[in-house]
Amino acid sequence: MEVHHHPHVPTHVKPWKEYLLEGIMIFIAVSFGYTAENIREHYIETKKAVSSARNLYVDLVADSVEYASSLKNRQWQEDYFDILNESYQNNQITKDIPTVYAAHQLLAQRMMPIMNNMALDEVKNSGALKFIDDKKLKVAIQAYSSMAADIKVREQREFGYIDRLVDPLTVGYFQFDFYRKFSYNTKIVNKKIIIDMPIPPNLKIMNEAKLDWNQYMATLGMLQMIRESTNEVTIVPTQKKCNELLVLLRAYLIEHNAL
Repeated sequence: MEVHHHPHVPTHVKPWKEYLLEGIMIFIAVSFGYTAENIREHYIETKKAVSSARNLYVDLVADSVEYASSLKNRQWQEDYFDILNESYQNNQITKDIPTVYAAHQLLAQRMMPIMNNMALDEVKNSGALKFIDDKKLKVAIQAYSSMAADIKVREQREFGYIDRLVDPLTVGYFQFDFYRKFSYNTKIVNKKIIIDMPIPPNLKIMNEAKLDWNQYMATLGMLQMIRESTNEVTIVPTQKKCNELLVLLRAYLIEHNAL
């Protein structure tokens, strides 16, 4: 014969204080868990932000070198143009064709700095920027990033001008076999272009009868004006922003023991 045992159902009601205490304990446990998870997530994201900042620092060092090198090369272009222009103003330009070749090969080159965008885009697009707790550093990163578009616009302006007006001069009036040899064999000494290579005895301007020297110098002069404007309104300010950001970023990385 089976014996059925009925479960014991308590008939007494727990005091309200006991319910309150259980509720408080559950609330505290959930709050601690939520807080711990937030702290853990913030720690992980901060580590990622520091790692992204370190990558950005490496790119900025390279950018800083690039701006300095580019400005130096562009100054050479200005110096070569000044020597060529002085020869033109003194009516000596047709008597010193090697100088024309040497100057033109440098002036026709495209020299613009390139901003490294990979680490910069990583900082912005990964959400790492919001985990950088230095507001001044955040503003500096955003300010520097905004200058990439300016460099691109100025590059298109300069290179487009060279494509349309300077390259046709190169192709139409310079003997390529000789022209290409001048690239790395010239320097300036005492405001004169020195050519460190044998000068071909038959070096000449092709189709010289068709070349309008006034128009030629005006074309190169306008190119130099465009370059000077680019230096003043874009490259130098971008270089300054880069160096300012480097200082802030270095301090941030030192603070986080990540340099």
